[in-house]
Amino acid sequence: MTKTGIILTGGGARAAYQVGVLRAVADMYPDWHYPFDVILGTSAGAINAMALAGSRGLFRHNIDHLDTIWSGLTTDRIFRSGSFSLARNLSAMARKFISRPVASGQVSLLDNTPLRDLLEREINLDNIRATIREGHIDAVGLNVCGYNTGQNICFFEGAEGLEGWSVGQRAGIRTRLDLDHIMASSAIPTLFPPVHINREYFGDGATRQMAHISPALRLGARKVMVVGVSANRMSPVKRPEKPGMPTMTQVLGHVFNGIFLDTLDYDIDRSRIINQLLELIPPERLDQAGLNLNPVDILEISPSEPIDEIAAKYLDGLPLILRRLAGASDIDGDASASLASFLLFDPRFCRDLINLGYRDGQSNARQIERFFSGVTTSGAASADPESA
Repeated sequence: MTKTGIILTGGGARAAYQVGVLRAVADMYPDWHYPFDVILGTSAGAINAMALAGSRGLFRHNIDHLDTIWSGLTTDRIFRSGSFSLARNLSAMARKFISRPVASGQVSLLDNTPLRDLLEREINLDNIRATIREGHIDAVGLNVCGYNTGQNICFFEGAEGLEGWSVGQRAGIRTRLDLDHIMASSAIPTLFPPVHINREYFGDGATRQMAHISPALRLGARKVMVVGVSANRMSPVKRPEKPGMPTMTQVLGHVFNGIFLDTLDYDIDRSRIINQLLELIPPERLDQAGLNLNPVDILEISPSEPIDEIAAKYLDGLPLILRRLAGASDIDGDASASLASFLLFDPRFCRDLINLGYRDGQSNARQIERFFSGVTTSGAASADPESA
């Protein structure tokens, strides 16, 4: 039986888009329970991944729950957004940057304690373990970055027989997932504090992640749906007629885009090139070379509209200090919106992203049908689109 996997990437508030895509899948197959055998999440996508893995009923009911959470998000449910708290953290960061390293301690602009409280209420870890134990899914994994070693690690919980791996700066470690792993995977560098797990401090899994698809394959998936949050392919490059010195907002916006968005596009392009090359190489030649390589069926669904332009309409949803730090008053509004979109936990913005994801999922209905064609999923008699 062909195993299916889903990869939910990071990007802060942008991850609301993923809920809309999943809603479209749920509407196509309303009687399904567990469409995916392997569920992988990174950064904010880790939150969505754990919510999916903890489903104990119909898939569409689980998406209803996710939709309700994201549609009601506000900044104060993710981090302490009061002016005093933000000013205190900003002052502490400035002091720590000029202090001796031994006295520096944690460095983060925001206190995301409210996020932990939210996850504790909404994520049922016992359900996740029961779902795996009963064989409804094979594995769920969360990607993190070790700040001491620089290693990108996939912490996973899964069925018996799944083994960890170590390849250069990438590793997979079987463990018992808890809130610390979710908090670590979603700890955006410099914005949220790193999390201490075992013998190391960990942060956002997108920080040094170059092989987004690989962990899903190592955990057994052979068909992979990737739900990204980048609209790079839909956003033409805008080159100013009279370029000036870039603002700090522009620089940071490109840094964040490079971390969260660009590497996924590169990994998908690379995987598709490998698929094309494998079609040109006779199987016997691969066997002679000792290469155990097989084409991977990849379905990518990403925003069809620039998220920056959507975010620009709702910058007033950010606390004033963050609005200033994000450069909301910069001449280049797109740059400020790009950076702000990662922290724009605003019901209006999230709702627009969910709606966009739903439309994009509907427009990819034929591709989704082909993806699930011939696949038997837990809780569904058949994944053939004609009988679903």
